[in-house]
Amino acid sequence: MIADDARVSDETLIGRIAAGDPSAFDRLVRRHRAAVYRFARAAAPDGPPGDTGGALDILRETFLAARRAAPRQRGETSARPWLLALARQAIDSRYPSSREADLTPLRELARTAGWQSGEDAALDEDVPAVEAAFAALPPEDREILTLCDREYFTVDEAARVTGLADAAVRTRLHRARLRLLARLREGAGGR
Repeated sequence: MIADDARVSDETLIGRIAAGDPSAFDRLVRRHRAAVYRFARAAAPDGPPGDTGGALDILRETFLAARRAAPRQRGETSARPWLLALARQAIDSRYPSSREADLTPLRELARTAGWQSGEDAALDEDVPAVEAAFAALPPEDREILTLCDREYFTVDEAARVTGLADAAVRTRLHRARLRLLARLREGAGGR
């Protein structure tokens, strides 16, 4: 039995899961389910409005895969990158065509976002507007923004989760931030 959830490392929990301790698995799920769910909602292709079934299925698949893979998982101080990589695999198997390359030139994205346009139009820190702009982005943009700007993953960690090279992660992140800024400017102009 594990005494205090906050004092037990993910590495210890994974070791105990590998040894067959169901309470360790329950603790790992409680510790990381919100992050895995947020990632699944952000990265999975959109279903019907309000439908969270796909994200819940990804959540279940992720933790089932984690339970099976626990005996082979060693050396991670945080389980979150590993779990989100498992979630990415579940998304890829469920939605095989969910990752399409974006070939929009960066200059065009920057121009649409109003970057370096000389405008001083400051965007309000309007949380509902940011959330609405975020929700309107394609899944691949929400995925990389969730990893880097919401979960604060390093480029290396995001690369491990997505299976992309570090340079590709940086490019995707830059493109996603520009598209988010463009969406925010569109929303601010419509007020």
